[in-house]
Amino acid sequence: MTDALIVVDVQNLFVDMVGARGPAVVAAVNRHVAEAAERGDPVFYTRDYAPIDLPDGDPEGLTDLHRDLDIRGTVVEKGPGKRGGFSGFLLAPVLEPQQGHGGGGLGPLAGLLADHGVRSVTVAGIATDICVAATARDAARLGYRVTIPLEATAYANPVPGGEHPVLGDLRAAGVTLLTGVSR
Repeated sequence: MTDALIVVDVQNLFVDMVGARGPAVVAAVNRHVAEAAERGDPVFYTRDYAPIDLPDGDPEGLTDLHRDLDIRGTVVEKGPGKRGGFSGFLLAPVLEPQQGHGGGGLGPLAGLLADHGVRSVTVAGIATDICVAATARDAARLGYRVTIPLEATAYANPVPGGEHPVLGDLRAAGVTLLTGVSR
């Protein structure tokens, strides 16, 4: 069985958004990248090309992959998050504001996984409760065995003192959640 690692949106904007948790997530993701590379598993990185309204050309590089991220694979454009393109499997065109969320179709990630004969995926990155969850749910819907190592994720909207409701939704979708350090 071929495994793949999907690293979701470890971009400057999102690493900064999760604050003090950001460097720990980047380090944990990098451990998973190194392990995948050692096993010879493909690694795919999603990058939301339009998560929010930014100045033309994104002069501050907010949508760039984070400078400390270990990149040893294929970068896949996805989004725009500002229009509901949260899953790494979606590539929605930037259309009129009246278009609803998720108005596009499958992006290149699905084809890349098929080309590599992938049967199971590990999904890590930012944000657990938004893009990581959407990517994991879509992977499960597409028939992949899906695992999320929670130490290699961070929430955009954490729930203090309890389990985040998204975790129950992910379990119900058939996603395996791992706690602790990487496998």
